[in-house]
Amino acid sequence: MTRILVLMDFSAAALGALRVARAAFPDGDFTLLHVVPPSVDPQPGGYVREEEQLAALGGGEVTVGSPAQEALRRARAGECDVMVLGTAGRRGLQRFFLGSVAESVIRESPVPVLSVHAPETGEHRPLPETSQRRWLRALHEVRRAQDQDLPPARVLVLMDFSPSAERALAFVRSHLPGAQVDLLHVVDPAALVTPFALPALPDPPLRGASTRMLEERNAAWEREARVRLDELGGGELRRGDPARIALDWAASGEYDLLALGASTKGGLARLMLGSVALRVVRESSIPVLTARAGAGPAA
Repeated sequence: MTRILVLMDFSAAALGALRVARAAFPDGDFTLLHVVPPSVDPQPGGYVREEEQLAALGGGEVTVGSPAQEALRRARAGECDVMVLGTAGRRGLQRFFLGSVAESVIRESPVPVLSVHAPETGEHRPLPETSQRRWLRALHEVRRAQDQDLPPARVLVLMDFSPSAERALAFVRSHLPGAQVDLLHVVDPAALVTPFALPALPDPPLRGASTRMLEERNAAWEREARVRLDELGGGELRRGDPARIALDWAASGEYDLLALGASTKGGLARLMLGSVALRVVRESSIPVLTARAGAGPAA
């Protein structure tokens, strides 16, 4: 059974994230966590209103502390298999519904994080009924006659062959076993590095050969990527900006979930991969699952 920790601040984004998580993991063991910052004074009688709100959602816990650190503490203690949070479509530094909380959780969580984006209006866009029924059918193999025309839930995995992306794929295959999983690898011609080592190319004999070398490098990258995709069961390969292409595919209406890795490295590598993951989380029209590498088993 999948254990799900939901960060709950009772916003439209958080409530929408809970709804999506319950559709994705109908047999999951849910814990709703509401964390009150120490700077917020409790009402007379304690946090009765928050406890009543949690009770109306099926029960949960109220605690005092840093929302991000409390959620991460529980994840590091092995209390959950996945964390769930809502993100709002606000602009600027407060774009996340918990500000820096969501970004901290995504960057540091030892377990995968399921993020659900809410529109600019602040009103959560409900998960379409068709998607909910897809999840139910995929996870429980529902065979009712009225569901025969529905395909299984579809998950798009943005695969860059990093340990974090492979962990995201492992989680999807383990915890969403009935879903149809499609892999997408995007070769970014503007990237300074490749995701894996390539054979050394010959030195340029003439001036201006750098462009040709770049094309040769990208061609070698594509050949290696196709081999690796085949080893993982097959997938699609495209050229362009990874975040933009993944977002376009997500917006096509063909997918119910987008999964990808979140970098844990420092320096340039973290900036490059981290910017892709965070941009996808902020802008995706469908739920996004991010995972870090080296943080424990995905199963």
